[in-house]
Amino acid sequence: MIGDGATSVGASSGPTFGTPVRLPTFRSCGGYEPGIALDRYGNIFVTAHKQNHCDAVAPDPSAPIGVRAQSWMWTSTDGVNFNDMPGLGNLLAAPDQLDVGDEGDIALDDANHFFFVDTKVVDDSFSRWTVSGPGTSNMVQDIHRPVIPSLMPVDDRPWVTAHGSSTVMYAGNEGDKDSYNVGSAAAGCTGPVTPPAPGQPATGGRYTVFMSRDGGATFDPLGCTLPDSGWCRPAADHTAGSPYLYMFCTNDSGADDNVNSEGSPGYTVGTLWSYVSADNGATWKRYRVDSYNSNFSSSTGDITWPSIKVASNGYVYALFTNPISSNGVKTGTALNLYRSTDHGAHWSKQNVTPANAGLIRYSWMDVAGDGRTIGVGYFTHQTVNGNWHVYAGTAANFGSTVHYSLVDPVEVAPSGDFAFGDFFEVGFDPSGRLDVVYTRCVDLVPGDDTTDCLNSDIYFARTI
Repeated sequence: MIGDGATSVGASSGPTFGTPVRLPTFRSCGGYEPGIALDRYGNIFVTAHKQNHCDAVAPDPSAPIGVRAQSWMWTSTDGVNFNDMPGLGNLLAAPDQLDVGDEGDIALDDANHFFFVDTKVVDDSFSRWTVSGPGTSNMVQDIHRPVIPSLMPVDDRPWVTAHGSSTVMYAGNEGDKDSYNVGSAAAGCTGPVTPPAPGQPATGGRYTVFMSRDGGATFDPLGCTLPDSGWCRPAADHTAGSPYLYMFCTNDSGADDNVNSEGSPGYTVGTLWSYVSADNGATWKRYRVDSYNSNFSSSTGDITWPSIKVASNGYVYALFTNPISSNGVKTGTALNLYRSTDHGAHWSKQNVTPANAGLIRYSWMDVAGDGRTIGVGYFTHQTVNGNWHVYAGTAANFGSTVHYSLVDPVEVAPSGDFAFGDFFEVGFDPSGRLDVVYTRCVDLVPGDDTTDCLNSDIYFARTI
């Protein structure tokens, strides 16, 4: 059930961002799809997909032997100087950094553990650090495993979330709803399914969640596939003793992405689902949040990841970029913020789309430590042929005006309907500053504009 929240927005009176900082990749080997995590000590953690032309092994100016096979991973205490995370035993060869990875995700629990999963397509590597203070001297890697392992055949995009001292949830994306469906239907999982006939809705799910009860030392290898899940994002409630875990998902408009595809006739209206576990992932319940539009004449990448965050009071917030179309062509975007005050069962909606927003594609949100202040970021271009820029802003609470500002005066991609990756992220630090990590297109050959956007760099900016 959706209730109408306030819909007023602001577009030019937002916070002031400091000078963007380029993260230390090799000059012609950057990255995209950055993620961020911020701990109570003031440590900043950033991961990113390596650029495609050096995805297997990238030159790494911060690595012990100068190369990296894992996805990018940095940490900083000041938002200016970023370094690699320390490896197992701080060995010269850094075997974890030489473990090939394609795209990763990071999370923190409430016992000073930092987690990193990195996809290897067939499975994922898993790492855990214990953090006791600011800086790499207070970070010790406890675990690195080349595989989790899980029985899921493919993982196209892994996520991880954690809370307490021992509960870790890894979520894997099979890429379609037919190939891997497991778990007990009585526990809210799909159980075994069969592929749909052409024109029929899928009965399986894209995302499967795998639980660890021992801080990531071991995982249930079978998992629980969430029925009708599409593109999802997990979250954990960090309230002391809370057993609540969440997934907020699209449903690929009922398509299975194998026999039937989202956006084709009969699959042009999607559903946003809230999946809720009140027992640390043992069982799941599903609740309808809203519908969304996927009526496009071609696959343009406009249905992108939702984001979700649990505030310090247990309220759950989510953000989704709902594209608007006419005759199968995108004409605008509604940036919708959702809030649940009853553990994901019922949701209110606030339209936080700024005036003159252009064509928004990617977005992300966070809630500050005060439990009220909301941060929202988005990528946009005014027209299909316009240049891309990144904006972010804050609101005092749900229902209040979100005031946005330009994060970076430099375009993040040139004119055209392309910007690297599927997402970027925003997050609040312990001081209440809004931090943004994002991708900026650059020349593969420095100074040669004909190679623009054949490479990309990761940038960090924060409010001042």
